[in-house]
Amino acid sequence: MSGERMANGDGYPGNGKPVMQPYTGWENEEEVMKLQDYLQIILRRKWIVVVSFIVVFLTSVIYTINSQPVYQAQATVLVNTQSKSQGAGLLMFDPAGLGFAQNLNNELEILKSRSVANAVAKSLLEKKYYDNSNEILFCIRAPEDDPDGRKILTEEELTEKLTQTVEFEPVRDSEVIKIIAKSGDPRDAALIANQFARAYYDRNLRMSRTRSKAAREFLEKQLIAKQEQLAKAENALQRYMEQTGIVSVDNESQKVIDQLATVQAQYENVDIELQSVKESLNFYRKQIARQEPNVAKIMSDASDPYIRLLQEEIARLEVEKDITISQNPHATEDPIYKEKLLKIDAQIENLRKKLQKRTNDYLKSVLPGQLTDPAKYLVEVKQKIFDTQIQLQALEAKKKALGVVLLDYQKQFERIPKKSIEFARLQRARLSAEKLYLLVEEKYQEATIAEQSQFGYIEIIDEAIVPKEPISPKVRMNLMLGALLGLGLGIGLVFMLEYLDVSIRTPEDLKKRGWKPLSVIPSMDSQMLSEISEDTGDSKLDSHLLAYLSPRSSVAEGYRRLRTNLQFARLDKPLKSFLVTSPNPKEGKTTTASNLAITFAQAGINTLLVDTDLRRPSIHRLFGLPKEPGIINNLFGKNELEEIIHNNVIPHLSVMTCGLVPPNPSEVLAAPQTHELIEKLKRMYDMVIFDTAPVLAVTDASILATQVEGTLLIILAGTTIYDELEHSLEQLERVNAHILGVAMNNFDIKRAYGSYYGQYKSRYYGYYGYYTYGHSRGKKSKKQKSQTSEEI
Repeated sequence: MSGERMANGDGYPGNGKPVMQPYTGWENEEEVMKLQDYLQIILRRKWIVVVSFIVVFLTSVIYTINSQPVYQAQATVLVNTQSKSQGAGLLMFDPAGLGFAQNLNNELEILKSRSVANAVAKSLLEKKYYDNSNEILFCIRAPEDDPDGRKILTEEELTEKLTQTVEFEPVRDSEVIKIIAKSGDPRDAALIANQFARAYYDRNLRMSRTRSKAAREFLEKQLIAKQEQLAKAENALQRYMEQTGIVSVDNESQKVIDQLATVQAQYENVDIELQSVKESLNFYRKQIARQEPNVAKIMSDASDPYIRLLQEEIARLEVEKDITISQNPHATEDPIYKEKLLKIDAQIENLRKKLQKRTNDYLKSVLPGQLTDPAKYLVEVKQKIFDTQIQLQALEAKKKALGVVLLDYQKQFERIPKKSIEFARLQRARLSAEKLYLLVEEKYQEATIAEQSQFGYIEIIDEAIVPKEPISPKVRMNLMLGALLGLGLGIGLVFMLEYLDVSIRTPEDLKKRGWKPLSVIPSMDSQMLSEISEDTGDSKLDSHLLAYLSPRSSVAEGYRRLRTNLQFARLDKPLKSFLVTSPNPKEGKTTTASNLAITFAQAGINTLLVDTDLRRPSIHRLFGLPKEPGIINNLFGKNELEEIIHNNVIPHLSVMTCGLVPPNPSEVLAAPQTHELIEKLKRMYDMVIFDTAPVLAVTDASILATQVEGTLLIILAGTTIYDELEHSLEQLERVNAHILGVAMNNFDIKRAYGSYYGQYKSRYYGYYGYYTYGHSRGKKSKKQKSQTSEEI
């Protein structure tokens, strides 16, 4: 209402409070919804929750029944990155030393690689059948809808399938990896998991032995070459001896030949080892270059002169020791030579300690901050490069020292008598070739043993066993999730519909918008209406006139409450006339107007009910009266007033029907004759009630509202929306109509609040008449349908 009208006191009921207030939202008051309000929303639309629960739950049951069972098997492997092998003392390649430094993430990527999956696919396709049966492995079977009609998958298809169905899970704070395989057949799940563990183990073993294999192959080539060299030397010596008849030389010359052959063999052996170390160094540099391109250059340029000098001195002392022993085979028993050898050993040990300390300091200076985590691959490779460089420098120093000694023995060899010089040369060549061959053969045997002794750093801890129970579908979990999802979806739909629903459902909805209903009319029970129809027999009155036919019912009580509130709607003067309308058709205004007129008559008030709904008149049908003559007949001068009034339809109640339906209802209601007739009727009766057309449909109600003392607006619970009510009030306010209030019609408390909550509300809101109907004839059925109290 406008501020001016409110200032004048218009539109206020007897209690002095405004009947309604414009809705301005909740800017000035925080709206707090209680737990009961949520329960009310859910109970109001409980069937949505029930249907959602049933549909989703049944769907989960059907899905669970039709789902193919999935079995899971698990194998576990240990990645022992801390163990290391030095390759039986070889100076070359350090088999498996690099692999152990790889961290667990690298191993996981290897397990996930396509190469491992492809190896497993090949082994499964080779196996093809389960043990002791002709049944094809489940995992390699082609799908039933395969257009080519194949029985098994191709290697590429199986590899792709394995990469998607096998999972690898590291165990926290350990070096253990779980290999988890899933399949529709329990035997398949265990077989796939074990095949992956075996393929991973074999790959690791193969990669570990690859480095030892390279050393063995290199020595094998050298051994063949030295064997051929020895054979040539022996053949040459034999031919010379046959040609000249010389079979020996003097003892002094023989001693020189033996020593020269020994030194020559040592020299060439060092040269072979030197070549092996160089190949090992190149191998490490290739490895590091793949990870860190710039490091290879740093390593190749790294050098320390002091380390070189220490290595050369150690090599010189070792050569001196070897020469002393070779010249004096019994030197270890002679006290003088024994003391000399001990001094040489002490010097070598002291120099080696200095070399070790110097090497560590130099290594830290080149790789600052990286030696704190030796498990890292790059750091390990860098250390291998430095160790190999130290070995290379030591071998070069030893080769240089042996070269000096070899040169000295060659000079002594040249002093042998010319007669025996050629024999001595051939004999020296044979001895050198023989000793070198024996040294290379020894190294070759060591390399072969080292290769076969490499078992990698992977250990299979547990093999997978055939699972007894499937992991999917999980019946209990699926049913629980289906139930929870069904309830959640249903409740979510309920609250979504509640949010989208802008209809006025309960008196509380009106209160939240600032409107106070004059009365709430309960819905009319269909069984009660049928019983009333049977009891009234041939009565002309319609069964919806419960205020007269069932005066003890809660519906009749609602109309009486409305009557009382209307009597006190104006404090300045008694209410003599008002009209009843609604925002839209079919909202119960005619039924309300008729029952309200009956309650006024029952109070002893001389009442007239006038049907001014000139478009769809229906009051004559409710009371069983003829439609003509009516008010239109009188306005057009065809009938007198006494002829159109049906007096004492019930005691103290008269009814005036519509009569003819005019072509221009709005103009008829706005005519002066209509105004004069209304004023005359006000003088004739204590209360005149007009039933008129809906406000939003046509302008009839707005026109008639200016000629009566008040307007009652009827809304239909659960149907009328807020905007329609607001627009109706605005339409009436524009013509300065006096709005008496709003009444809610066809209110079903159980449907609005839910069954249980509705019973609570019926006790709590007794002033609305929410209690059991007083009409109790006959036995009520378990299900009672509600029939809308609306226009007929």
